[in-house]
Amino acid sequence: MKKEFWIEKWQNNQTGFHKDFTHPLLIKYIHELGLEKGDTIFVPLCGKSLDMLWLNNQGYQVMGVEISQLAVEQFFTENNLTYKKSQDHNFTVYQHENIRIYLGDFFDLNKDLASHIKAVYDKAAFIALPDDLVTQYVVKMYQVLPVYAKHLLITLEFNKTSGPKGPPFNSPDKKIKNLYAQFSSIQILQEMDIIAREQSFKQQGCEFLYERIYLIKH
Repeated sequence: MKKEFWIEKWQNNQTGFHKDFTHPLLIKYIHELGLEKGDTIFVPLCGKSLDMLWLNNQGYQVMGVEISQLAVEQFFTENNLTYKKSQDHNFTVYQHENIRIYLGDFFDLNKDLASHIKAVYDKAAFIALPDDLVTQYVVKMYQVLPVYAKHLLITLEFNKTSGPKGPPFNSPDKKIKNLYAQFSSIQILQEMDIIAREQSFKQQGCEFLYERIYLIKH
């Protein structure tokens, strides 16, 4: 899966993964990250997620990374936000108040750019990547993030009998524990079968759709 895949998804308005509300699990478990106002929380592959607005309103600094210029610009225009643009390493940075979205390739991140990150909120990045890329993704996180950065990770586990394999990609608990094995603590904060409210998964033959949120620490 190349970056052009996601750029075309946004261009073709194939963005069923975008939600027009703040994820309730973020609201419920943000305290687990132990953040103080002014701390920076990283939202990888952020798209135009409204979760970033909510985090900004709670007083946090928000750093997003997104490959689609259309997604980034839609985030600001659809929410009537003005922004300034600048360059930082290989990224074009769009900023409004405490929200900074880095337009570019996640894998171009380095320790300098990530040095101020206190926590990660991953609702859509892990499950958006196939096995080869998600392995590289987790390794990159481990390499560039400060050791004290905690992760809130939301995943989906399902058993499709038809339709595309992903994205989103099936992410059973064993997969998370294998990929984050170098981290010292992997805790499931909540697990729930949400198949009743996800008709598209039902139509693809899913008998269950487990949504889990993890707290992961170095």
